[in-house]
Amino acid sequence: MNKELDLTRGSIPKVLTAFIVPMILGSLIQQLYTTADAVIVGQFAGKVGLAAIDSVHTLFKFPINFMNGLAAGATILISGYYGAKDEKSLRCCVRTAGTLALILGVLCAVAGVIFTPQLLNIMAVPQDIYPQTLAYTRIYFGGIWAMVLYNMMAGILRAFGDSRRPLYVLILSSILNIVGDFLLVGAFRLGVQGAAIATVAAQIVSVLCVAGMIRKMEHISEGKSMLHVHFCGEHMSAMVKTGIPLALQSILFPIANSIVQASVNGMGTDSIAAWGICDKMNLLIWLIADAMSPALTTYTAQNLGANQPGRVKKGVLLGTGMSVGAVALVSLVLYLGAGIIGGWFVPGADRASVIPLVVRYTHMMAPFFVFSAVAEAFTGACCG
Repeated sequence: MNKELDLTRGSIPKVLTAFIVPMILGSLIQQLYTTADAVIVGQFAGKVGLAAIDSVHTLFKFPINFMNGLAAGATILISGYYGAKDEKSLRCCVRTAGTLALILGVLCAVAGVIFTPQLLNIMAVPQDIYPQTLAYTRIYFGGIWAMVLYNMMAGILRAFGDSRRPLYVLILSSILNIVGDFLLVGAFRLGVQGAAIATVAAQIVSVLCVAGMIRKMEHISEGKSMLHVHFCGEHMSAMVKTGIPLALQSILFPIANSIVQASVNGMGTDSIAAWGICDKMNLLIWLIADAMSPALTTYTAQNLGANQPGRVKKGVLLGTGMSVGAVALVSLVLYLGAGIIGGWFVPGADRASVIPLVVRYTHMMAPFFVFSAVAEAFTGACCG
């Protein structure tokens, strides 16, 4: 069965749904890494362990979001070449994208490990959770190259319309992450360090799996692996010109969130834990909105490459409507059930001090999530 999905043909709602549902599920499963860490660490280490993770979660979004922006730039080029059936440019662009991700991923990891203490000081991490947070952050940064590389390679597959196989890989790696959490955090009592080790190990497995899939795409590789290390000046320039604005845009939200998180960190452990729980509860909101953006990017780029602007307009309107409807429904569930859902993340002894804050924060934010759905959908279409 052909795993690639040609978004230039067929029913628009059908192809968009077929493409975006695996992306949402894949992103959901990928985010389960941190959610599983939070739930398991919260249950075994209490609110102090949970706060140690949540006090710095925005730090990791800087390199990951920046690289995701560059990956989006590569995806746009690859999708356009795929829609135009330009196989020579397609091969060159794929190899250049993979090489770029590997180099920048390693640089991010080295810089993150070296500058972790300075970053924790900027984030105003409280002293009672500082040692645990320091250990967790250094281990996580040490493996961030794998997350960067996976996101680029998964973006390459999605540029061909293949959003299913990245989902299968993430299901496997998520299972490994959860099992690792129970073993390292629950059984061996390694605390937040164990959670970080489990996450990094699972992500490395996902990189190996996706790399194997790309290596087998020989029908357009002329007998060479598509991951053959290669720099193409023309495509590198186009990738950077397209990707850098997207990368800078992608880190604006982490910057804003880090400012907010630094303020929350100064409010004590209860507020840190409550804010972190809200972030986990809002996960599905961001997954839906964020998934529609790259979906419409790929859809738009493929159809423009195939010279079908009319189909682009119809797809953008339909995709935006789908995203807004889904986000509105999830927002309502969160608004009504914040107290119940929030209780899943902390043991009974901590609920009295944390859950009222969770309910308060959720009621303030939930009515406004639909605006993000509109913004992300239109942004994705404009990028494509």
